[in-house]
Amino acid sequence: MQDTSEIKALLHLLDDPDEEIYQTVSTKLKHYGKEIIPNLESFGQQTNNLDVQVKIEHLIHDVNFKDVLIRFKKWFKDPKSTILDGSILLTSYLYADFDNEQIHKTIKSLYQSCWLEVNNYLTPLEQINVVNSIFYSMYKFTGFELEVNKPAHYFINEVLDTRNGNNYSLGLLYQIICEKLDIPVFAIQLPKQFILAYFSTQFDFYKKEETSLNIQFFIDPNNGTIYTQNDVDVYLKKYNLKTDEYTYLPLSNHQNIYNQLEALSQVYLMIDEEEKAAEIQQIMSFKE
Repeated sequence: MQDTSEIKALLHLLDDPDEEIYQTVSTKLKHYGKEIIPNLESFGQQTNNLDVQVKIEHLIHDVNFKDVLIRFKKWFKDPKSTILDGSILLTSYLYADFDNEQIHKTIKSLYQSCWLEVNNYLTPLEQINVVNSIFYSMYKFTGFELEVNKPAHYFINEVLDTRNGNNYSLGLLYQIICEKLDIPVFAIQLPKQFILAYFSTQFDFYKKEETSLNIQFFIDPNNGTIYTQNDVDVYLKKYNLKTDEYTYLPLSNHQNIYNQLEALSQVYLMIDEEEKAAEIQQIMSFKE
Protein backbone atom coordinates (compact mmCIF):
# COMPACT_ATOMS: atom_id res chain seq x y z
CA MET A 1 0.00 0.00 0.00
CA GLN A 2 1.36 3.39 -0.99
CA ASP A 3 1.37 6.10 1.64
CA THR A 4 1.85 9.61 0.28
CA SER A 5 0.36 12.97 1.16
CA GLU A 6 -1.09 13.29 -2.35
CA ILE A 7 -2.95 9.98 -2.09
CA LYS A 8 -4.32 10.88 1.33
CA ALA A 9 -5.50 14.24 0.04
CA LEU A 10 -7.15 12.67 -2.99
CA LEU A 11 -8.95 10.06 -0.89
CA HIS A 12 -10.38 12.71 1.41
CA LEU A 13 -11.71 14.58 -1.62
CA LEU A 14 -13.90 11.63 -2.58
CA ASP A 15 -16.71 12.98 -0.41
CA ASP A 16 -16.82 16.25 -2.31
CA PRO A 17 -20.31 16.56 -3.91
CA ASP A 18 -18.90 18.43 -6.92
CA GLU A 19 -18.94 15.97 -9.83
CA GLU A 20 -16.14 17.76 -11.65
CA ILE A 21 -13.88 17.47 -8.62
CA TYR A 22 -14.73 13.77 -8.29
CA GLN A 23 -13.86 13.13 -11.94
CA THR A 24 -10.50 14.85 -11.49
CA VAL A 25 -9.79 12.94 -8.27
CA SER A 26 -10.80 9.57 -9.72
CA THR A 27 -8.65 10.11 -12.82
CA LYS A 28 -5.60 10.86 -10.65
CA LEU A 29 -6.26 7.84 -8.41
CA LYS A 30 -6.69 5.51 -11.40
CA HIS A 31 -3.34 6.73 -12.71
CA TYR A 32 -1.64 4.84 -9.86
CA GLY A 33 -2.88 1.52 -11.28
CA LYS A 34 -3.49 -1.61 -9.18
CA GLU A 35 -1.10 -0.37 -6.48
CA ILE A 36 -3.81 2.06 -5.34
CA ILE A 37 -6.34 -0.69 -4.57
CA PRO A 38 -5.10 -1.42 -0.99
CA ASN A 39 -5.36 2.32 -0.22
CA LEU A 40 -8.90 2.43 -1.58
CA GLU A 41 -9.92 -0.67 0.37
CA SER A 42 -8.43 0.67 3.59
CA PHE A 43 -10.10 4.07 3.19
CA GLY A 44 -13.42 2.39 2.35
CA GLN A 45 -13.27 0.44 5.61
CA GLN A 46 -12.57 3.58 7.63
CA THR A 47 -15.37 5.76 6.27
CA ASN A 48 -19.05 5.53 7.16
CA ASN A 49 -20.08 7.61 4.16
CA LEU A 50 -22.11 5.27 1.94
CA ASP A 51 -21.66 7.49 -1.13
CA VAL A 52 -17.89 7.39 -0.70
CA GLN A 53 -17.98 3.60 -0.26
CA VAL A 54 -19.90 3.24 -3.53
CA LYS A 55 -17.41 5.53 -5.30
CA ILE A 56 -14.53 3.46 -3.95
CA GLU A 57 -16.15 0.23 -5.18
CA HIS A 58 -16.45 1.70 -8.66
CA LEU A 59 -12.86 2.96 -8.58
CA ILE A 60 -11.52 -0.43 -7.50
CA HIS A 61 -13.47 -2.14 -10.27
CA ASP A 62 -12.30 0.35 -12.92
CA VAL A 63 -8.64 0.07 -11.88
CA ASN A 64 -8.79 -3.71 -11.71
CA PHE A 65 -10.63 -4.04 -15.03
CA LYS A 66 -8.02 -1.93 -16.83
CA ASP A 67 -5.31 -4.24 -15.48
CA VAL A 68 -7.31 -7.35 -16.49
CA LEU A 69 -7.70 -6.00 -20.03
CA ILE A 70 -3.95 -5.50 -20.37
CA ARG A 71 -3.20 -8.99 -19.08
CA PHE A 72 -5.89 -10.68 -21.21
CA LYS A 73 -4.54 -8.94 -24.30
CA LYS A 74 -1.13 -10.47 -23.60
CA TRP A 75 -2.67 -13.85 -22.79
CA PHE A 76 -4.52 -14.06 -26.09
CA LYS A 77 -1.38 -13.11 -28.03
CA ASP A 78 0.85 -15.66 -26.30
CA PRO A 79 0.83 -19.03 -28.13
CA LYS A 80 1.95 -20.73 -24.90
CA SER A 81 -0.96 -19.43 -22.81
CA THR A 82 -2.39 -22.06 -20.49
CA ILE A 83 -6.01 -22.77 -19.59
CA LEU A 84 -5.21 -22.36 -15.89
CA ASP A 85 -3.72 -18.89 -16.42
CA GLY A 86 -6.73 -17.91 -18.49
CA SER A 87 -9.13 -19.20 -15.82
CA ILE A 88 -7.28 -17.29 -13.11
CA LEU A 89 -7.32 -14.16 -15.25
CA LEU A 90 -11.08 -14.44 -15.59
CA THR A 91 -11.36 -14.81 -11.83
CA SER A 92 -9.35 -11.62 -11.33
CA TYR A 93 -11.96 -9.74 -13.37
CA LEU A 94 -14.60 -10.15 -10.66
CA TYR A 95 -12.44 -10.82 -7.58
CA ALA A 96 -9.61 -8.32 -7.28
CA ASP A 97 -8.30 -9.91 -4.06
CA PHE A 98 -8.94 -13.64 -4.64
CA ASP A 99 -6.61 -16.25 -3.13
CA ASN A 100 -4.43 -17.33 -6.06
CA GLU A 101 -2.34 -19.59 -3.83
CA GLN A 102 -5.42 -21.50 -2.68
CA ILE A 103 -6.46 -22.17 -6.29
CA HIS A 104 -3.07 -23.72 -7.08
CA LYS A 105 -3.11 -25.65 -3.79
CA THR A 106 -6.53 -27.21 -4.47
CA ILE A 107 -5.63 -28.11 -8.07
CA LYS A 108 -2.38 -29.69 -6.87
CA SER A 109 -4.31 -31.77 -4.33
CA LEU A 110 -6.78 -32.90 -7.00
CA TYR A 111 -3.95 -33.79 -9.39
CA GLN A 112 -2.01 -35.73 -6.77
CA SER A 113 -5.11 -37.73 -5.82
CA CYS A 114 -5.46 -38.75 -9.48
CA TRP A 115 -1.72 -39.31 -9.98
CA LEU A 116 -1.61 -41.89 -7.20
CA GLU A 117 -4.16 -44.04 -9.06
CA VAL A 118 -3.32 -43.45 -12.74
CA ASN A 119 -0.50 -45.32 -14.50
CA ASN A 120 0.58 -46.21 -18.04
CA TYR A 121 -0.70 -49.76 -17.72
CA LEU A 122 -4.31 -48.64 -17.59
CA THR A 123 -6.39 -48.49 -20.74
CA PRO A 124 -7.75 -45.06 -21.80
CA LEU A 125 -11.16 -45.95 -20.43
CA GLU A 126 -9.67 -47.15 -17.14
CA GLN A 127 -7.68 -43.92 -16.82
CA ILE A 128 -10.80 -41.80 -17.27
CA ASN A 129 -12.76 -43.97 -14.84
CA VAL A 130 -10.10 -43.23 -12.22
CA VAL A 131 -10.20 -39.49 -12.91
CA ASN A 132 -14.01 -39.52 -12.85
CA SER A 133 -14.09 -41.38 -9.54
CA ILE A 134 -11.81 -38.82 -7.90
CA PHE A 135 -13.27 -35.77 -9.65
CA TYR A 136 -16.98 -36.47 -9.16
CA SER A 137 -17.10 -38.93 -6.23
CA MET A 138 -14.17 -38.07 -3.98
CA TYR A 139 -14.13 -34.28 -4.60
CA LYS A 140 -17.86 -34.21 -5.42
CA PHE A 141 -17.76 -31.75 -8.31
CA THR A 142 -21.29 -31.24 -9.57
CA GLY A 143 -22.27 -29.81 -12.93
CA PHE A 144 -25.34 -27.67 -13.51
CA GLU A 145 -27.07 -26.94 -16.78
CA LEU A 146 -26.22 -23.62 -18.40
CA GLU A 147 -29.84 -22.55 -18.03
CA VAL A 148 -29.20 -22.03 -14.31
CA ASN A 149 -27.61 -18.71 -15.37
CA LYS A 150 -25.33 -18.43 -12.34
CA PRO A 151 -22.15 -16.37 -12.98
CA ALA A 152 -20.34 -18.04 -10.06
CA HIS A 153 -20.29 -21.30 -12.04
CA TYR A 154 -17.80 -19.70 -14.47
CA PHE A 155 -15.11 -18.59 -11.99
CA ILE A 156 -12.53 -21.17 -10.98
CA ASN A 157 -12.17 -19.93 -7.39
CA GLU A 158 -15.93 -20.33 -6.83
CA VAL A 159 -15.96 -23.72 -8.57
CA LEU A 160 -13.13 -25.03 -6.39
CA ASP A 161 -14.72 -23.63 -3.21
CA THR A 162 -18.28 -24.84 -3.79
CA ARG A 163 -17.53 -27.84 -6.08
CA ASN A 164 -20.32 -26.52 -8.33
CA GLY A 165 -19.82 -25.54 -11.96
CA ASN A 166 -21.07 -26.15 -15.48
CA ASN A 167 -19.75 -27.91 -18.58
CA TYR A 168 -17.48 -24.95 -19.42
CA SER A 169 -15.80 -24.44 -16.05
CA LEU A 170 -15.69 -28.14 -15.12
CA GLY A 171 -14.49 -28.93 -18.64
CA LEU A 172 -11.58 -26.51 -18.26
CA LEU A 173 -10.69 -27.86 -14.82
CA TYR A 174 -10.91 -31.44 -16.12
CA GLN A 175 -8.51 -30.56 -18.95
CA ILE A 176 -6.09 -28.91 -16.52
CA ILE A 177 -5.90 -32.11 -14.45
CA CYS A 178 -5.60 -34.35 -17.51
CA GLU A 179 -2.80 -32.22 -18.92
CA LYS A 180 -0.85 -32.61 -15.68
CA LEU A 181 -1.44 -36.38 -15.89
CA ASP A 182 -0.40 -36.53 -19.57
CA ILE A 183 -3.85 -37.84 -20.49
CA PRO A 184 -4.88 -36.61 -23.98
CA VAL A 185 -8.29 -35.15 -23.14
CA PHE A 186 -9.33 -31.97 -24.93
CA ALA A 187 -12.52 -30.02 -25.49
CA ILE A 188 -14.23 -30.06 -28.86
CA GLN A 189 -17.13 -27.93 -30.03
CA LEU A 190 -20.05 -30.08 -31.05
CA PRO A 191 -23.02 -28.04 -32.26
CA LYS A 192 -24.83 -26.65 -29.19
CA GLN A 193 -22.54 -28.66 -26.90
CA PHE A 194 -19.26 -28.24 -25.04
CA ILE A 195 -17.84 -31.72 -24.53
CA LEU A 196 -14.50 -33.40 -23.90
CA ALA A 197 -12.89 -36.09 -26.03
CA TYR A 198 -10.13 -38.64 -25.40
CA PHE A 199 -7.73 -38.47 -28.37
CA SER A 200 -5.24 -41.00 -29.67
CA THR A 201 -2.77 -40.53 -32.52
CA GLN A 202 -1.86 -42.67 -35.49
CA PHE A 203 1.82 -42.92 -36.34
CA ASP A 204 3.18 -43.28 -39.86
CA PHE A 205 6.20 -45.56 -39.46
CA TYR A 206 7.47 -44.72 -42.95
CA LYS A 207 7.42 -40.97 -42.46
CA LYS A 208 8.13 -41.36 -38.74
CA GLU A 209 5.55 -38.80 -37.72
CA GLU A 210 2.06 -38.57 -36.26
CA THR A 211 -0.46 -38.43 -39.06
CA SER A 212 -3.87 -37.95 -37.51
CA LEU A 213 -5.87 -37.56 -34.33
CA ASN A 214 -8.59 -40.04 -33.50
CA ILE A 215 -11.25 -39.75 -30.83
CA GLN A 216 -11.70 -42.91 -28.78
CA PHE A 217 -14.68 -41.66 -26.78
CA PHE A 218 -16.35 -38.53 -25.43
CA ILE A 219 -16.76 -37.27 -21.84
CA ASP A 220 -19.53 -35.07 -20.44
CA PRO A 221 -17.68 -32.65 -18.11
CA ASN A 222 -20.81 -32.06 -16.03
CA ASN A 223 -20.85 -35.60 -14.64
CA GLY A 224 -18.19 -37.74 -16.37
CA THR A 225 -20.64 -39.74 -18.48
CA ILE A 226 -18.81 -41.42 -21.37
CA TYR A 227 -20.29 -41.44 -24.89
CA THR A 228 -19.32 -43.31 -28.03
CA GLN A 229 -19.21 -41.91 -31.56
CA ASN A 230 -22.52 -43.66 -32.19
CA ASP A 231 -24.07 -41.79 -29.24
CA VAL A 232 -22.88 -38.51 -30.71
CA ASP A 233 -24.14 -39.41 -34.19
CA VAL A 234 -27.59 -40.20 -32.76
CA TYR A 235 -27.62 -36.82 -30.98
CA LEU A 236 -26.65 -34.95 -34.15
CA LYS A 237 -29.26 -36.77 -36.21
CA LYS A 238 -31.99 -36.29 -33.62
CA TYR A 239 -31.60 -32.50 -33.67
CA ASN A 240 -30.63 -32.29 -37.34
CA LEU A 241 -27.28 -30.68 -36.50
CA LYS A 242 -24.49 -30.33 -39.04
CA THR A 243 -20.76 -30.82 -38.47
CA ASP A 244 -17.73 -29.67 -40.44
CA GLU A 245 -14.03 -30.46 -40.69
CA TYR A 246 -13.29 -28.62 -37.45
CA THR A 247 -15.97 -30.19 -35.26
CA TYR A 248 -13.84 -33.06 -33.97
CA LEU A 249 -10.56 -31.17 -33.59
CA PRO A 250 -9.21 -30.18 -30.15
CA LEU A 251 -9.98 -26.60 -29.19
CA SER A 252 -7.02 -24.35 -28.51
CA ASN A 253 -6.54 -22.88 -25.04
CA HIS A 254 -7.53 -19.50 -26.47
CA GLN A 255 -10.75 -20.90 -27.92
CA ASN A 256 -11.55 -22.72 -24.67
CA ILE A 257 -11.40 -19.51 -22.66
CA TYR A 258 -13.14 -17.53 -25.41
CA ASN A 259 -16.08 -19.96 -25.33
CA GLN A 260 -16.34 -19.58 -21.58
CA LEU A 261 -16.24 -15.79 -21.85
CA GLU A 262 -18.93 -15.88 -24.52
CA ALA A 263 -21.21 -18.05 -22.38
CA LEU A 264 -20.60 -15.82 -19.33
CA SER A 265 -21.48 -12.68 -21.28
CA GLN A 266 -24.78 -14.29 -22.25
CA VAL A 267 -25.49 -15.10 -18.60
CA TYR A 268 -24.89 -11.49 -17.60
CA LEU A 269 -27.29 -10.38 -20.31
CA MET A 270 -29.90 -12.88 -19.11
CA ILE A 271 -29.74 -11.51 -15.54
CA ASP A 272 -29.77 -7.88 -16.73
CA GLU A 273 -26.17 -7.02 -15.91
CA GLU A 274 -25.46 -5.35 -19.23
CA GLU A 275 -22.37 -3.49 -17.99
CA LYS A 276 -20.60 -6.71 -17.00
CA ALA A 277 -21.69 -8.35 -20.27
CA ALA A 278 -20.16 -5.46 -22.21
CA GLU A 279 -16.91 -5.74 -20.25
CA ILE A 280 -16.65 -9.47 -20.91
CA GLN A 281 -17.26 -8.83 -24.61
CA GLN A 282 -14.48 -6.25 -24.51
CA ILE A 283 -12.13 -8.95 -23.21
CA MET A 284 -13.33 -11.31 -25.95
CA SER A 285 -12.36 -8.74 -28.61
CA PHE A 286 -8.67 -9.48 -27.97
CA LYS A 287 -8.92 -12.96 -29.50
CA GLU A 288 -7.47 -12.87 -33.00
